[in-house]
Amino acid sequence: MTKLKSNVVSNASPKNALKSGIYANRLLEGEDAQLLQETIDGLVEDFEVATSIGYQLAQELAQVMLKMSRAERWQCDLIASHMSKHKTRYEFANQLDLNVMGVSSLPDWYFNGSQEERESARKIYSALIELDHLIRNHSAELMMKVKTSYTNLWWYVFGTNQAIQQRYTFAEILANYSSKTDPKLKLKDLKEQIRVQESHQILWAVSEERYEAVLCGLRAQVQMELAGDPNLQRGETQLHRRKSDLIAQLMQLSREQKTVSLSARQEDKSLAQVITYKSSPHVSDEAGAENAIAKVNVSSSSYAHKA
Repeated sequence: MTKLKSNVVSNASPKNALKSGIYANRLLEGEDAQLLQETIDGLVEDFEVATSIGYQLAQELAQVMLKMSRAERWQCDLIASHMSKHKTRYEFANQLDLNVMGVSSLPDWYFNGSQEERESARKIYSALIELDHLIRNHSAELMMKVKTSYTNLWWYVFGTNQAIQQRYTFAEILANYSSKTDPKLKLKDLKEQIRVQESHQILWAVSEERYEAVLCGLRAQVQMELAGDPNLQRGETQLHRRKSDLIAQLMQLSREQKTVSLSARQEDKSLAQVITYKSSPHVSDEAGAENAIAKVNVSSSSYAHKA
């Protein structure tokens, strides 16, 4: 099939895109024209489209799918906006019985769902636990085994800089956290610094399940409000109906195309059978000629017998 070109894609570009409207028929700023074209091509292949009408239906279906993705992103943006508000942080602190006077200092990653920051908080809390164990069981031998025995503590102190790890020992790097000479006192100073500087990370890691439960509840409140919005419901219903209708039309078009192809093959097969039948009279004539010759021979034989 000759590949048809999409007028929607060819005329769309980030520079000429509409600046607003999740239900716009043209691409919006930041949307990928190539991705839209790949979606259209995929639909053409899935429904075995071979006509211009079918291609137009595939184009429209791809646009409907794009609008549905926009609506999902729009809802995610609204939820993120709600979670960043001061009143949301206040409600969060109030439900967890935290000091509401310090809500402004709560880190953004509490509310934006950053998994990287959450993993880092877990490691920091583990480093604090390991440090506490090292202090209670301090010995020169353990100080030499920090890299292998207290991996999270080693990560917190050295980071991932291989050059620093090769140049300094754990005991030497403690000078960055304490000016005291006693190694055990240095470890205690390090522990205090971690508790102060990483307080939000530690608090979250200690009560991760409670914190996440409250955050999920706050997000759910916004989702419930969006779900009850009549304008949003109306728009989503129209998109889902149009999507189903276009899929049904493409499936019907595909069935009709297959029916036409099957009829064409049957017609070709019937035509081949007719041609074979028309060649049979020639064979019949030859058989008739042989029968006639046989009859002549029989007659000649009978005549000779009578004589």
